[in-house]
Amino acid sequence: MTSFAQKKQLISYLFILWGQSKYISENSEIIYYDLHTCDDLDRHMRHALSQLNDEQKKIIKKEFMEKTSPNWYLEYYSRSSFYRHKKQSMDTFIRCLHGRKMVK
Repeated sequence: MTSFAQKKQLISYLFILWGQSKYISENSEIIYYDLHTCDDLDRHMRHALSQLNDEQKKIIKKEFMEKTSPNWYLEYYSRSSFYRHKKQSMDTFIRCLHGRKMVK
């Protein structure tokens, strides 16, 4: 079974790669293969995000994309509630990627 920390690390890594792929795809000197790979990653990540409900999107975006203050959730959730919702959001996101055969 994959731990919470491992899932968090995987999602963090995917968002870093996604950010880098956006930067790479803007570079006009890139070869076709890399551009195609960047487009696939972008498509998979956008699809997975689109499958989340609004609450899950907010958590994933604030935790992994925006990297706001570590305690941003305190005005919305109790600590235990937040971690329960965060775990559910991460699980759903990974399942969406797995369904698209990006994550094995």
